[in-house]
Amino acid sequence: MHFEILRFRPIYALVLASLPALCAPSVWASNLDEEFSEGKLVRAHWCACQLDETLLSFPKDEDGSDDLIARITVNKTIAGEKDCNYDAACKPYEDLEENQGERLGPSFMQVPRMDITAEGAKHKKNPYCPYSDPTDDRCLQRQEMRLTRTYQYAFERQVDYTIRFRMPEEIGNETDSLRWVIAQWKQEPAQQVVVPAVERERTINDKQQGKKDKWEPSPFLAQRFDDGILHITVQDGDCRCIVASEKKPATWTHGWEAGKPPPDCRYTYPSALEDRQCASSLILEFNGEPKLTTARGVWTEMKYEVQPGRKGSGGSITVTQDGNLVVKVTGKIGYDDVPDNPPKQKFKIGHYRDIMPTSDTMDIDKVTVVAK
Repeated sequence: MHFEILRFRPIYALVLASLPALCAPSVWASNLDEEFSEGKLVRAHWCACQLDETLLSFPKDEDGSDDLIARITVNKTIAGEKDCNYDAACKPYEDLEENQGERLGPSFMQVPRMDITAEGAKHKKNPYCPYSDPTDDRCLQRQEMRLTRTYQYAFERQVDYTIRFRMPEEIGNETDSLRWVIAQWKQEPAQQVVVPAVERERTINDKQQGKKDKWEPSPFLAQRFDDGILHITVQDGDCRCIVASEKKPATWTHGWEAGKPPPDCRYTYPSALEDRQCASSLILEFNGEPKLTTARGVWTEMKYEVQPGRKGSGGSITVTQDGNLVVKVTGKIGYDDVPDNPPKQKFKIGHYRDIMPTSDTMDIDKVTVVAK
């Protein structure tokens, strides 16, 4: 009997060794299922370094249930770009890391949108911005919370994000194409994808101005609300394309075609090229048309299956709204990698917009994140 036990001891050892793994948290332990049921910001989930928490609340949903929601308010007290103070807001869940910032870039909405002359002078400006330069950081409002590092994944990994949210029914300005991001996915760190047109423009500017334009990456995927219109954009380098919208702005002259690139893509490079048409490698796949339904005054659930990347044939993003396929985007998504510094995909939610005098809320019922 003693001999038999010894003979099979390796098997017993293997079983015993596996028990801790079976009893330990699953491999999905870094996934997130956030319903804000605690009635407070869970610091292990969210970093509030770019959020004024006095304007964050957790009221009960008006549907009569006891479910709590997160309500992020932006108002006239919020003005100017907001740097991320990790030590004050994110420790011990975050380590200090460089934030490249992100550009709001051009809008795809109705005329007049940002108009730029051949000399690079910007005509259009935010009517609520008192400064001559419409890109002045003091004319921005940022009220965003970002996922902590626990929920930041390798850039090319597939991660599914689901957001159930609601925007205000009444919008204070629906005519000036004021830029308004309500969810964004960043590649960080990122390196600019240099294309000939951008390189020529950079050289011209360097000679004329004696300085280089400051480049900051836009979010490679963004859920937007310019003019109160829910729409989605994807970046192929400095080329931003609108890939889905709840309605077709009057300025659009071409419709989407399945199996073809998006018809409206604009440079986000900060120069005379900004807002000019660009060509992307992106391809759209959809049934009917990539149309969204409104989020104004009603709950909607957006699911994003995100696997970005530029290597080889690139990556893909599949968008579903309330269980219905909206669009699948394939191609080179995002920016080049920084050598020896692999990028992460980082998610933020809340308000990042041109300054407006109105008080507006974004209600969030749940956020789920599943890494594949």
